[in-house]
Amino acid sequence: MFLHAKHAATHYKTIILVADDTDVLIISLHLSRTIDSQLFIRRGTKVRVRMIDVGKLAAVLGSGVCSALPGLHAWSGCDTVSALASQGKIKALKLVQANDLYLQAFTDLGSSWNVPTDVFNSIQAFTCQLYARNTKIVGANSLRYHMFCAKKGQIESGQLPPCEDSLMQHTLRANYQAAIWRRSLENLPDVPAPSAGHGWELDDGGSLKIRWMAGLPAPDVVLNLISCTCRRTCRPSDCSCILNGLKCTVVCKLQGCSNMVQDDAIVAQDANDSDGDSDD
Repeated sequence: MFLHAKHAATHYKTIILVADDTDVLIISLHLSRTIDSQLFIRRGTKVRVRMIDVGKLAAVLGSGVCSALPGLHAWSGCDTVSALASQGKIKALKLVQANDLYLQAFTDLGSSWNVPTDVFNSIQAFTCQLYARNTKIVGANSLRYHMFCAKKGQIESGQLPPCEDSLMQHTLRANYQAAIWRRSLENLPDVPAPSAGHGWELDDGGSLKIRWMAGLPAPDVVLNLISCTCRRTCRPSDCSCILNGLKCTVVCKLQGCSNMVQDDAIVAQDANDSDGDSDD
């Protein structure tokens, strides 16, 4: 679409793009200074038409914001990249407009097929402020921990920022999509496979799927720490510990059941205490 628009601009003073897709508006704003013609977007239905003057809107937003929009739009959620729970685009845009470091980070996002370390670090800090506006914390993992502790564990997972690993995969996907948008005026752009380290992977059947994390969501010892809520007795048919082949521990609701783990050190200590009492 934009390749044809740029070609048409050599013959016509006004170009009208017919599209209701937000992606088209974002790319139009980004390329408004590149396409040497007055650019409009026609939206709506036959009975209710809306014409958007891309040049005027771009002038209001400023060239800096327009350059950052492809990266910000992809990262905050689009057709190919998921959005962060309860974090809207207006909130993200206002944060970018108020901070030159974040503005530069999203301007750089999609400039290459890789995400530089400094860009990701800036986006991490941006994510932290997105979830906690006045925080000084710049690491996603650290903010997750502090928010969890502040709420004493009484917080939904969707209210927490993604962990650093998951955030990196999300940023890789956004970078990939933004990189494609930024190459809209190239006739035959050299686009790598999305599964080649860009936040997606292939399943056993060869279909593309999202790579949510590169590592484990938690250490094995944590993944194996399962507690049951049995009230009267732990039975194989109901007890989550028994069903997972684990012994009940002190974190389980029912204490002293037949499946309870025995701590040899505690048993030995109790026996020594009993011997001492007998001697007295």
